[in-house]
Amino acid sequence: MRKLLVLLMVLGIFATGCATKEYVAKQIEPVQKKVDSLEAKADSLLKRVEALEGRVAGLESELAEVKALAEEAKALAQRADAKAEKALKKAESAIRRAEAALGKKLKK
Repeated sequence: MRKLLVLLMVLGIFATGCATKEYVAKQIEPVQKKVDSLEAKADSLLKRVEALEGRVAGLESELAEVKALAEEAKALAQRADAKAEKALKKAESAIRRAEAALGKKLKK
């Protein structure tokens, strides 16, 4: 009985045999299609990321330029403010002198 069971097991192994190339190809085909699809999507995304990296680098350069221009504008505004303050003080001084001169003229 034991020998019969071993013999049946051995025959079962040989009877089923190995998978054929055609069977393996049919099993792998859907997986390969999915891998190809995902690879195409990954390549597309990589190209988009590279394009965005290029745009970011360009924007960083433009941002640095804008920042420099803003600093220059700030410095110009500060100089203009200082000149305006100086002009205001001169105008106030001129008004005081004019009022004093007018006051002397009226007293005569």
